[in-house]
Amino acid sequence: MPKQYRAANIANMQTNPATDLAPLDVQLLWLPEAMPGNLFAAIDVLNVAAGILQLRKPHLPAPLTWRVITPPGIPSPLNAEAMAGMQKLPPQTLPPQRTLIVVPGLAARNAPHLGDIAERHPDVLQLLHDHALHGGLIAACFTGMVFPARLGLLTGAPCAPPWAYQSWMKLHFPEGDFDTDEPMSFHERVSTCVAPGLQTEFIAALLGRLLDPDLMEGCLQVLQYQQRRQQITSELSGVWLTPTSDSPVYRATQWLQTNLEQPYNLQALAEAAATSERTLLRHFRQAVGMTPLEYLHKLRVERAKVMMEVSLHNFHTIASACGYADAGSFRRLFQQATGMNPSVYRERFTLRARRPHWKVEQKSQEALT
Repeated sequence: MPKQYRAANIANMQTNPATDLAPLDVQLLWLPEAMPGNLFAAIDVLNVAAGILQLRKPHLPAPLTWRVITPPGIPSPLNAEAMAGMQKLPPQTLPPQRTLIVVPGLAARNAPHLGDIAERHPDVLQLLHDHALHGGLIAACFTGMVFPARLGLLTGAPCAPPWAYQSWMKLHFPEGDFDTDEPMSFHERVSTCVAPGLQTEFIAALLGRLLDPDLMEGCLQVLQYQQRRQQITSELSGVWLTPTSDSPVYRATQWLQTNLEQPYNLQALAEAAATSERTLLRHFRQAVGMTPLEYLHKLRVERAKVMMEVSLHNFHTIASACGYADAGSFRRLFQQATGMNPSVYRERFTLRARRPHWKVEQKSQEALT
């Protein structure tokens, strides 16, 4: 494997926060010897960062995605249900230059054991080698830096290895520059962090450099104890920090839910929302992801589904109760939304016995006893 990779300051890769952010995909490497706290600390930062980005830039596609990756044959530390609810996958494959692999610290008993762990995972070395060769980004925390060191990725990139492993690192990787005492190092392709307890600050700093400098500050303000902020917000509560007022979009959704069976009237809806029709349409689509009419159709379909599950009314009556004079058009809408016609839906999901079966079992049994 190649032993030399050029290193430079990663700050040159920052995006302009005033413009759309270039997407970044973070891949969290997991190994049996990995320190679990490193993984979950990174997940905490990524989830908080994603929330902050959604709040600050709600109209833009999510620029930050992440997932846990494992070498072949190694199970994930998160079960499938947890993974589906937590990890975020990019809508399309990003170039290596916008993909960051985070290598966790390794729970090594001593320095020789650290070397044994690296030898035990040639597939990880190959993965990181190929990733770096194509311009991908790598961030290694604590003893996890043994992998980029083995690949020569730390050559010419000053970084501080953990003090307990410093002599061993200098002996086995003499081309490395390990004389700095900085807790973190950031270079063009590889970044390192000297202690697992700094993982939160490390991941936040990487996001600040690779996505938006303000994002780092936001993450740390949420995740770290802020004594002065605690005092200030306590003083402001109840006087200056009042409950959030509703919005035109909220008022519109509430009106639609309450008047679901009424004919759709954009002018009446805008008046109920206390805004103009044009403004309501723009804000509704931005906040809800659909037009008010599409939202109303979804509400009506959901009501029809419940009515077919728990009542014996025919579909014409249900359509009328959902605001449709033309049962045929609502039937088409229902089938488009659910993938099945109303009669099939009722047969599959009904929670009521059919009328001919009412009390039959009970009365028949009583007559036989």
